[in-house]
Amino acid sequence: MPRLGCCIPGGSFMPQGVGSVENSFDVLKFGAKAVYDCGYDYLEATVGSIMALEPEEIDKLSSEGFKIEVCNSFIPPKYSIMNRASGLEEYVCEAMRRMHLLGCDTVVLGSGGARKVPDNMDTSEAESIFGEFLLMCNKYCEKYSITLVLEPLNYKECNFFNTVSHGARLVKRYDIKNVKLLADAYHMSVEKEPLSTLCDVSDILCHVHVADPERRYPGYKDKEYIKAVAEALKSAGYNKRVTVECGFEDFKTEAVLAERFLREIF
Repeated sequence: MPRLGCCIPGGSFMPQGVGSVENSFDVLKFGAKAVYDCGYDYLEATVGSIMALEPEEIDKLSSEGFKIEVCNSFIPPKYSIMNRASGLEEYVCEAMRRMHLLGCDTVVLGSGGARKVPDNMDTSEAESIFGEFLLMCNKYCEKYSITLVLEPLNYKECNFFNTVSHGARLVKRYDIKNVKLLADAYHMSVEKEPLSTLCDVSDILCHVHVADPERRYPGYKDKEYIKAVAEALKSAGYNKRVTVECGFEDFKTEAVLAERFLREIF
């Protein structure tokens, strides 16, 4: 079965006495413990949380063997991909370096704000610029042994590649060694995308996010939908990682329920 992971939540799980102001170091440390205590196999965290660390904090985490296998939210909105924002490559280089130090081998490119296509730009130009960006990223993917996975985001959150099938067309068109595809059950639900698509893209599918159609934890309400996602992934022969990415009202309770539910259906 796939390995199960969970995105590190916000700081609400931190014990009293840590400090009234949350910082990335504490959120990562205590968040990791919370995720592992709930039974998950690995962590997924934001690139922003890693970029907010001080150099000595990265060194400390690295020396302790602290590992974040997957990172998401790769590019912040201020670095517009389509406008070839100044400083974008420097940001990518430093982010990849930091991820590598913390054991990351997969980074998720959702980043709807950063990849937004301006109103005056046509699709062909956008796809060309995006391809240039991915080629630039691939240099650092090669250097730091990281795979970049494209995350289709639903039409409410982004205006550029909203479905898994469209994301797959881009991955295959660019044909860049370290650029693969992600499927997110929530975004597929919003887009009403057939789950059979997962079989169609099995050769390039390298990461999966799951959440209830209401963006709550898997198993919250519509258990049948997540069961159908699991069956589609089994049919596709998928056995890599599956990350819970959703909103939690009570992390310690709901994350355990999600983990148990996913173990049952996979």
